[in-house]
Parts: sequence; C-alpha cells; structure tokens
Amino acid sequence: MIYSEFIGMIKLVSGEEVIGSVLVCGEENGFIVETPFSIDETIIETPAGEMVKVDLRPWIKFSSEEIIFIEKDKTITVYEADERITKIYNKTLRKYLHHEDNTSQLPLDEEMGFKTKVNDARNSLEKIFKDS
Repeated sequence: MIYSEFIGMIKLVSGEEVIGSVLVCGEENGFIVETPFSIDETIIETPAGEMVKVDLRPWIKFSSEEIIFIEKDKTITVYEADERITKIYNKTLRKYLHHEDNTSQLPLDEEMGFKTKVNDARNSLEKIFKDS
C-alpha cells in the first residue's frame, strides 16, 4: 500500500510531540519521519493576555541521520499539522538546514493572536469605560 508524505505531528507515549515530514509504513508497523523536531510550548504573559510561544528543536540532536523510524506502539496518535505550525516548521527547517539566523519570530495575524493596534484597543477600552 502506498501512502503520501505529509507534514505531521506525532504524539508519543512518552508525552513528547514531534513534527516532521511523515510517511506511514503499514508493512513495518510504524512511521518514517524526516527531519523531526520536538515541540516546546510556553505560555507567556503579554499586555494583550496569555499567548503560547512555540519552539521547535531538533528531536534527535546528535545524529547524522535525518530520517527516523518510529514504531507504531510508541505512538498515541498521528495527525496532519495545521497551517500555522506547518509555517513555523518550514521556516525552522530552512534555518536548520541552511544555518540561517536563529530568530524564530513569524509576523502575527489575527488568527495567531494579533487582534488590533494599540491605539485602536485603547480607544475601544476608553469608550467601554465611559459608557459603563
């Protein structure tokens, strides 16, 4: 059976989450993952409230291999990554492979948490305060 490759997330029984280019291997009862990265999430406080900071780090740090096999019985679930984490993964991968600058910031949009300009938010809050 032939499966297509996709950017996917693998939740392992150890609790780790890994992202990479995933190929399902039915005959070998597992998954081939190319250039896997571990996912670290940190909740940070911002003036606009809590946000989640996502860091990707090479999962297998001291190996010359870029392709890893993960046995199916070591996984809880496998799923296709959403568009936001795929963008972060692709940008991190380019930096990792080409040893580019290590800043991992992406421009924020409404879906990622950037809701409004400071002046607009201030005006809106002042109006709510005055109306109450």
